Amino acid sequence: MQISGPAGPLATQKAQTASAAGFFAAQPEAPTGAKAEFLKRAQMTFAEQMRAQVLEALGVSEDELKAMSAEEREAVEAKIRETIKAKVEESQREQTGLFVDVKV
Repeated sequence: MQISGPAGPLATQKAQTASAAGFFAAQPEAPTGAKAEFLKRAQMTFAEQMRAQVLEALGVSEDELKAMSAEEREAVEAKIRETIKAKVEESQREQTGLFVDVKV
């Protein structure tokens, strides 16, 4: 009868298991470029997406907005609110087909 010590088959199996666990535990690379931008937008709420679109139209980033003085930031925030309100009102006016009159 032969009994394997620490260097026997059991030790080899543990080493292989640890090696495989390390392989699967590795974090995937963070996406860059268009894929990163898409994933960032996909995780935003509708309101966050609208805000981002308005900021882009104004040519201002969130970081630039944070760096502004209180008066400048409030002016930009007011412009964002006005623009979003106008877009919502416009989309409500354009909704068609909600009610249909059918006479037979």
